[in-house]
Amino acid sequence: MFTKNHRGAVEYSAVSGMSLLRSARSVFPKPRSKLATLFAFILLTVLTASASAQAGTSAPLDLNRATAAQLVMLPGIGEVKAEAILAVRDSRGGFQSMDELEAVRGIGPSLAGKLRPLVTIGEKGRRGAKK
Repeated sequence: MFTKNHRGAVEYSAVSGMSLLRSARSVFPKPRSKLATLFAFILLTVLTASASAQAGTSAPLDLNRATAAQLVMLPGIGEVKAEAILAVRDSRGGFQSMDELEAVRGIGPSLAGKLRPLVTIGEKGRRGAKK
């Protein structure tokens, strides 16, 4: 902070420690108690573990039946790529193999490789599949 001294010269003075402490307390409030902090930590740990367990046990997404909303949940797929996947699927009558995923604009070999364990090709698009 700049102030004038008794002679009228401008000087720089550091912010006092107390004013800095007061401003930090207003931004970062003190936790209510150690027990509340511990409870919050345990709750977050349990929620994170259950969410990752659910993600790991989900079945692969069928590309021939998936909606745009389901496709957006895949890593690297946004709304535009989801619509492009649906357009290619509709124009071909469904996907016959995982390699056809690379025909979608914006999906190259790298992204297709990341998606392979997360998606599958259902019976609708397979050639010669019995209904």
